[in-house]
Amino acid sequence: MIRLPVWHLTTLKPIDVAITDTMSDFQEQPLKAAAFSPQVASPEGLAEAGHGRPKWLIPAAIALFMAAIVVFVLLPSVISTDNPATPVLTESATLSGTPTQAGGTVSGDNPGEERSPFAEAQQQKLRKLAQDALQVVLEAQEALQEFSVERWAPEAYAAALAVAAEGDKAYRDRQFVEAAAAYQEAAAGLATLEDSISRRAQEARLKALSAIEAGDASAAKKQYELLTLLEPGDPELPGLLERTAKIPEVAAALETAAESAVKGDMGAAVKAALTAKAEDPEHKRVATLLAQYQEADALARFRKAMSQGYAALDAENFKEAAEFFVTAGQIRPGASEPQSAQIELASAQTAAKLRQLADTGKAQERNEAWGDAVATYEEALLIDSTLIYAQAGLKKAAPRAELATALEDILAESERLVDARALKAAETVLAEALTITSRGPVLEGQVSKLEKLLLWAKTPVTVKFTSDEETDVTLLRVRRLGSFVTSELTLRPGRYTALGVRNGYRDVRINFDIKPESRAEIDVRCLEAI
Repeated sequence: MIRLPVWHLTTLKPIDVAITDTMSDFQEQPLKAAAFSPQVASPEGLAEAGHGRPKWLIPAAIALFMAAIVVFVLLPSVISTDNPATPVLTESATLSGTPTQAGGTVSGDNPGEERSPFAEAQQQKLRKLAQDALQVVLEAQEALQEFSVERWAPEAYAAALAVAAEGDKAYRDRQFVEAAAAYQEAAAGLATLEDSISRRAQEARLKALSAIEAGDASAAKKQYELLTLLEPGDPELPGLLERTAKIPEVAAALETAAESAVKGDMGAAVKAALTAKAEDPEHKRVATLLAQYQEADALARFRKAMSQGYAALDAENFKEAAEFFVTAGQIRPGASEPQSAQIELASAQTAAKLRQLADTGKAQERNEAWGDAVATYEEALLIDSTLIYAQAGLKKAAPRAELATALEDILAESERLVDARALKAAETVLAEALTITSRGPVLEGQVSKLEKLLLWAKTPVTVKFTSDEETDVTLLRVRRLGSFVTSELTLRPGRYTALGVRNGYRDVRINFDIKPESRAEIDVRCLEAI
């Protein structure tokens, strides 16, 4: 008896196989090779199967291959070495399905020929190896049918089935080595298809997204349906279906946006693009176009605001210009144009203000509002101390303003002219006014009034005073008259005050006005005893 290591097909662990020269340990169980045909997966199987194939599928195929090596390569050499008298299965016999013994050929397939027990055992092992390989194929086929492989890889699937069919033919011809090899090749092809499911699903997902972006509803639906076969539990499927259904609405909104953009109505283009985004918020192309339309719309509104601002600036409507420039800056924060425009606006406002002050100063000079002209020129010099017109205007207006003020004060307080010093000051002011050759109507009127006032103030008037010879009378700012019954004085027109004082009596004070060509009689006496 010879023991050889053989790999167990499910556990991949080596076990000892005892080969004897009798068949007492083997009882032949004849097997018939069944035709290889695809299995149809039920809907329930599709729902429960999930994505993966049995974990032992590939290891089992590898184990079968290693077992074939042991049986077909190592075993004959060991047997021929250890026991030359034992019948062996040669390569020629294996390939032909007819085992041979040393010294002759044994045909196990011919009923009339006797086959040795050892050869029969060899055949049983080869048949079992082919059957195990076939089982791997069937399980792989079942797993693929659950994913409707005929719909997404019909050619590759058919090619693998064709190889399996060759294995069936070899099995029926009792060529178990060739059958096992064919089944293993078919299993490898089916495994390759199953391994490609994840990649194909990813490709279908990407193609579906690409078709959605391109607006190709037909292609998007096709890829969505393929993805439902490859990954029925994909959580992205509902979203893809919804996005696919929205393709017509998105396309219509984008077309409207494009037409509006061609017409230059970027606001309408943005509105239409927003509609498209509302239909499919995840649409990347919509997001890109929306950003482009928004940028174009912002640029158009920015340019419009800047143009309106400069138009208002040219018209010296500075408030409106400032508002337009601020709006432009809000549309495009950080843009240099609004900042430059604000600087130009400030310069224009200053220049306009200075021009306005110059015009105002000239008008005030013409109107002989010299005090106002002084204030105007001083304001201009505060803005720009180098202004020639303001310097010259102030030099002219300041003395005229002082003269005008002096004239107004004299005319407003004519009663002060009774004072000789006030009268002399008034005469000096009049003399200064008369030196001005280009007198305007205001100054001419002031001079005329002052001349009349001075003439009035210089015309003497006889004034009669009466008293009780007990009261001491003093004409304030003129002289003391003393006690008397009657007294006369020649006074210039103006306002005077007479003061009466008497011992034991309350003082009296009498104010009176003296006018030219008037006759006045003033009675001054103290009558209220203390």
